[in-house]
Amino acid sequence: MGNRLTYIDIAKGICIILVVIGHFQPANTPAWYMQLIDIIYTFHMPLFMYVSGFVYMKFRKPVKYTPFIWKKFKRLMIPYFLISILIISLKLLAERGMYVENPVTLSSVYETLYLPSAGFFLWFVYVLFLIFLIIPFFDTAKKINILLFIALILVLIPVKTTGLFCLEQLKNHLFYFVLGCFICQYQAVRDKISRIPAWAILFAFSIIYLPTTSISPLGDSLLAGKVFSLGLGVLGIAFVINLSRFIDSKMAAARKIFLHLAVYSFTIYLFHTTFQGLAKSVLLKFHLTEYLGDSAAFISSILIVNTIGIIGPIILYLLDAKREKIMKKSS
Repeated sequence: MGNRLTYIDIAKGICIILVVIGHFQPANTPAWYMQLIDIIYTFHMPLFMYVSGFVYMKFRKPVKYTPFIWKKFKRLMIPYFLISILIISLKLLAERGMYVENPVTLSSVYETLYLPSAGFFLWFVYVLFLIFLIIPFFDTAKKINILLFIALILVLIPVKTTGLFCLEQLKNHLFYFVLGCFICQYQAVRDKISRIPAWAILFAFSIIYLPTTSISPLGDSLLAGKVFSLGLGVLGIAFVINLSRFIDSKMAAARKIFLHLAVYSFTIYLFHTTFQGLAKSVLLKFHLTEYLGDSAAFISSILIVNTIGIIGPIILYLLDAKREKIMKKSS
């Protein structure tokens, strides 16, 4: 289907920044920041799923099922287990002399088989693997359309399933992955979406979002809440995709930054909370509020923790790439 679409990679770069920002929620967080986090959470993981589905469909090739699944297992589940064990080990060690959010026990190790207990953010990796177990059976445009309809019904069912094996997350996010597959198939649909003005998307987003801030039961138990949530997810995706198209064509410097971030996005996703956690623990020892005041200390923490959450994994990635390069030369 041709060369990679750079605006999709830019969207991935934007998304990983939103993920990092969304996972920094310290105690005594100001109301304005929690509002920002709430908005981000309406669409950032649907966006990641959409991009994953789009990229899968764009580069899909006829392959045998078992080798395909084994490749995805090595790509997703081996890092899932390794990162889980790393997080559990670091938390158990850190508990002796540092503050640890969401403490764990040794039982968390075997719990990772059916629950991302080491770090809940890892549900995305688990669910993505589950989707790859399913998606090869839907190998035609017609079958993708059928799966999209099934996924839509699943996400709209106002009943919770279970967090075990991330089935609830699968139920709520399969639709966005398949939507990415569906949109990838139809250039005409993509062209029409690209012509929607940004202000129109933001206006529609606001119209849907505002009622959800005052009607708390919507999200989980009512069909209306599911419809609102779905609408916010789709509109958020449309906005970021169109923003990415604009950056791709009009903002050369930003384009370069986001494309670089896209390369490291999976590594950032896996390791960002570990680096954020270390940064937060160190900052707590400096008692910034005593010197800067509450607002300045919080802003400083945002900049420091989130920057380390992005740069730390990138450095790790580059060091590993350098090590592999040295190993290849010596062999």
